[in-house]
Amino acid sequence: MRIGFALAVVTTLVATGSAASAQTSPYAFGGAYIGLNAGAAWGSASYATDPGCLADPAAPAVFCNSAPSASAVNGAAVAASGSGDLSGAGFTGGIQGGYNWQSEKIVFGGEGDFGAFSFDKSTNATGNFPLVFAGTSYALTERASTNWLITLRGRIGYTVTPDLLLYATGGLALTDFRFASGYSDNAVSPGLFSGGTGFGARTDIKAGWVAGGGGEWLLDGPWSIKAEYLYLEFGSMSVAVPTSNTAAFTQTMLVDADLSAQVARVGINYRP
Repeated sequence: MRIGFALAVVTTLVATGSAASAQTSPYAFGGAYIGLNAGAAWGSASYATDPGCLADPAAPAVFCNSAPSASAVNGAAVAASGSGDLSGAGFTGGIQGGYNWQSEKIVFGGEGDFGAFSFDKSTNATGNFPLVFAGTSYALTERASTNWLITLRGRIGYTVTPDLLLYATGGLALTDFRFASGYSDNAVSPGLFSGGTGFGARTDIKAGWVAGGGGEWLLDGPWSIKAEYLYLEFGSMSVAVPTSNTAAFTQTMLVDADLSAQVARVGINYRP
């Protein structure tokens, strides 16, 4: 629904601009436009793990109970290993469209874009339990990924020359954010269980904010090229990781993960 809504907004901006273009403007940046963009995106997903140690010190937990249980130190170790940041660069590119109004050297309008946002990073961590029980060590896996990006932004700028527009931009950003977390240990109890395991994953369409700026240069005819930088924040989400040895030994870890990104891209626009 949100993707369809965003694309409808882009289409409406272009259609509105095309209808308004019949009223000829004496200024070069005014009117509707549509184009393509491509560049690089640097994503960063910070995450922190709550091991979910059971509140009852005597309850049958997988690897930890809360203090005053001595096993609380195992929870602290898993929490430390399960906190960090997944960062990396990927491709971004797609289509954009919008409409500008120009009053002498001031240009303002709206723009929407939709395209790829290729961010996919994972990590593995291992550690030893400070309080040895049936198990002595554990392993954690974390993975963050996205596939697409939509922004709906206002733009305002100033023409430092008749052919060069410098602008600031900001508004709404949407992406599909997926985070997955896994747990395993080497706890063995002959005849009862052979190691604790757990896995959880969640995918949300995250709405956040975007801000940035850039420059656009007019070429001959109806074409222009642009270069811009955007910073995006999408907030956080929690992922439940149910963990067990057997039906009798269970606990649920929670991993909080957030996502931010930076985009540097170039584009080309056509004014019909």
